Amino acid sequence: MMLSKKQQEIVNASDKYLYVLAGAGSGKTRTLTERIKTLISKNKQGEKVLAITFSNKAANELKDRLLNSYSEQQLSEYIYIGTIHNFCMEIVLQRSASIGLNSELHIFESEQDRLSIFKDAVGSIPQLKKKTLSNSQDNEKWIKESYYALSKAKRNLMFPSDYNQKPISKLLYQEYQNLMLAQNAIDFDDILLYAYRILAEKESISRIYQRIYKYICVDEAQDLNKAQYELIKILAGTTSCICMVGDPNQAIYGFNGSSSEYMCKEFPKEFNAKEYTLTENYRSSKSVLEAAKILEPDFEIEGQIPIQGDFLVKMNDDENTEAKWVIEKLKELLKNGHPDVEGGKIEIHQCAVLGRNRYVFSVLEKLLKENNIDYTLRVSANQILNSESNVFKIFDLGLRLLVNLSDKLHLSELLSIFNSNESEIPNIESFSELRNSPFFGCKLGKQTSDLLNDAWNILSQNSNPIRFERILEKFKIYCEKYSNFNNDEERFLVFNDYQAWIERWETYCRKTSVEERSISDLMRSIALGITNISDDNGLILSTVHMAKGLEFDVVFIMGLNEGTFPDYRTLNSPEQLNEEKHNMFVSITRSKRLCYLSFPLEKVMPWGGKKTQLPSRFIDVSWM
Repeated sequence: MMLSKKQQEIVNASDKYLYVLAGAGSGKTRTLTERIKTLISKNKQGEKVLAITFSNKAANELKDRLLNSYSEQQLSEYIYIGTIHNFCMEIVLQRSASIGLNSELHIFESEQDRLSIFKDAVGSIPQLKKKTLSNSQDNEKWIKESYYALSKAKRNLMFPSDYNQKPISKLLYQEYQNLMLAQNAIDFDDILLYAYRILAEKESISRIYQRIYKYICVDEAQDLNKAQYELIKILAGTTSCICMVGDPNQAIYGFNGSSSEYMCKEFPKEFNAKEYTLTENYRSSKSVLEAAKILEPDFEIEGQIPIQGDFLVKMNDDENTEAKWVIEKLKELLKNGHPDVEGGKIEIHQCAVLGRNRYVFSVLEKLLKENNIDYTLRVSANQILNSESNVFKIFDLGLRLLVNLSDKLHLSELLSIFNSNESEIPNIESFSELRNSPFFGCKLGKQTSDLLNDAWNILSQNSNPIRFERILEKFKIYCEKYSNFNNDEERFLVFNDYQAWIERWETYCRKTSVEERSISDLMRSIALGITNISDDNGLILSTVHMAKGLEFDVVFIMGLNEGTFPDYRTLNSPEQLNEEKHNMFVSITRSKRLCYLSFPLEKVMPWGGKKTQLPSRFIDVSWM
């Protein structure tokens, strides 16, 4: 596809600072790809382009497009493509000693783990200790609210010395940080916080990055928060060029502190950046775009594809009727196709059902199973590799303890797996003590304990490269021997965990060079989502936030009731309601050709009885 006149203008723009308002379906990724190729051609030897994205999926897509023009080796020399967390993690690991931190820091990616450390911090402060003495609802609520307030403070680049607001005191903030660092651990907010501190406090280090990265490109810039924006500024300094690309109408992460104002107001004001716009639409049909424009009147469309498509709102008696209608409509489209979909035929992977939250899909999931329709549920951005079997849970925890001897949290978690009867467990204070004790083999059995110890011994040899294939081969042999298991269900869980580790390892190998590979780096890559596997099969059921950046020929949007979409928690806040309207806009513009909206007039309440429902305020009367 040839670039449009506007796209070509952005690709060739010589402005030092620019931002592109790119509407839904306007070809922004293609434009950004071509601009990056132009910037690469301008760089001198040793200089690179820094391409910041907000998801590993977006980073992979950008990289795949550039690989059509460059080899893997060339690309690694010319550009860094990744999420801002990935890039900042590299800064922290390489430069942590400059601000007095350990050089081997590990990410505690589980919120449960971080909350556990936070509770310890609360309990260590005498005047707050009573909050941890009972598990009352009020105490649990206070702890969670305080934890989230601390996270918000970090996203606003507030250090302990800066912060003294309720419910988080300076003392509690500092105690949490101390307890994390005592275990060589950081959380996701710390990655940006410490990277900023390194660059802000050590001018010699920030100058190194400014010399290397002469051009900085930021994708989805409408989702920047304060910490991310300030980091980009300090990375650029006064010498590097900045290009931001985004769509204010798709800013849907306000709950994370993001705001389109950083791209649309702060950046132009501080850098006198030039504005460019992309208003063509190369994705959606006329009917979809007409509906989207009702939601966002400022959504300008200059050019669009000459396909009418379909847009329909269906009112249903209740949730069962709604789910049945979706199934029937889906079956009809799969059987008969639609003339406005390329080729006329529609397959299941071209379809998605979106909802404001995961509970919208409860009835639909049951019906999909009854009708043997394959589907994938996308409701969380959680990157954690959760092992289901005890064998792999123990293996995973052991890996964490191998690379981080200060990790008391996961040692405690490992001991709790064995702790079926507290009187049986000996006084064990280290991972080495546990795995070498008779208790370990007695609890697990000789075959399992030998397997795990052999695996950990191989990884303890510090060989380069790490011999992870040998470990996976040992697990394969273990899975093949039926006598290692109590029943088929146990064997099934272990075998599936084994396959998940194979997939993560193979992905990790594709994305790293041999000399870079280590267990520490593998565990960090898993935590940062770099090794995530796309296992989407069949019909996609997705929350709105997880659907961002995706596109489908057919989109159903379910549960469009007042209090559900928009969410009931936003009804008294004009700002949050506006964000909910953006959510709706994003949902509709995921559709390339056909878009079907639905809502029930009645819902069954979990505690019994039924309740009348109102249609969402976002359903325009002209659609009915």
